[in-house]
Amino acid sequence: MTALLPYKKILTFGLIGLFALAVSLSIHAQEAVQVGTGKVGIQVSSPIYNFGIEPGKSAQEKIKIRNVSDATQTFYPEVFDFKPAGETGTPQFLTGIEDESYTYSLASWINISREGITLKPNESAALNFTINVPKTAEAGGRYAGILFGTTPSKAEGAQVAISNKVGALVLVRVAGDAKELANLKEFSSPKNFYEYGPVDFVVRVENAGNVHVVPKGTIEIKDTFGKKVSSLAVNEGNGNVLPDSIRRFDKENGVLTWKPQGFTLGRYSANLLLNYGSPAKQLSATLTFWIVPWKLLLVILLAIIVLILLLVFLIKKYNQWVVGKAEKKKEPPRSQIQEESQPTQNEPPAQEQG
Repeated sequence: MTALLPYKKILTFGLIGLFALAVSLSIHAQEAVQVGTGKVGIQVSSPIYNFGIEPGKSAQEKIKIRNVSDATQTFYPEVFDFKPAGETGTPQFLTGIEDESYTYSLASWINISREGITLKPNESAALNFTINVPKTAEAGGRYAGILFGTTPSKAEGAQVAISNKVGALVLVRVAGDAKELANLKEFSSPKNFYEYGPVDFVVRVENAGNVHVVPKGTIEIKDTFGKKVSSLAVNEGNGNVLPDSIRRFDKENGVLTWKPQGFTLGRYSANLLLNYGSPAKQLSATLTFWIVPWKLLLVILLAIIVLILLLVFLIKKYNQWVVGKAEKKKEPPRSQIQEESQPTQNEPPAQEQG
């Protein structure tokens, strides 16, 4: 039996070594994936450019880029229209010919040199671009992105890979009678009843107009007595809601989470107020929820019941003690009882009847 112990130890250490190696390889694999996502090696000075341009007019701007890689690289600019992907505000760039009919297309209005720009490590450059708005352009929003990659532009109609490109978004508002119309699709909390915080909120805004809007505001939280206990900022990052889309603000992208401080109990109300557009328009809604730490309250209730039972028991015992003591005071001494039960010497004997 003892001869098997060394083999067991060897087997145990071997398994531990294999596990450590697997963890190490997993960590290195994750690091490799993270490095791979930044292999373009370019940094753009501004992620978003906003313009307001009248029909028939133009605007010029510079986009600054920097080579953040360790090698000399050549970067090639391209322009693509984009629209929102889902409700998170992530842009979906349109690369197919079928996307040319996109209502809010801007790419064809942007003029920029398509020549490659060669930069050494940490070297920067500024590239001019011009936006020419046609005279016949309708009022509203137009959207495109200027992206940079390490491969030249492909022929028109060819499949384009966007995953390895980095750039900036360009948002244009064509002056005129644009339609600014936002609707509050949802203001909710995942639950109506909480034992403890935190309390999360969800705000979804729909853009039913034809120009981008930036809804901003607050969620004001009040307790049972109407006292303000907290305030949360909505869309503090100035996220745009593009036409024909819905933008969701929640704990993932807007930090809409209330973390109560101290003991909380009762009915609470959350009042949402958003402003958007020019002149300012408002969206508002109210919801209620409960915070009841029922487990803690149950423990307190049980403690109170035990305390009451203990108090009743002690009172009962005290009453019994008082009654017993009173009864002892009423009883004559035992010696006195014995004397009263014996006849006295001077008492004449009882005469027999008959």
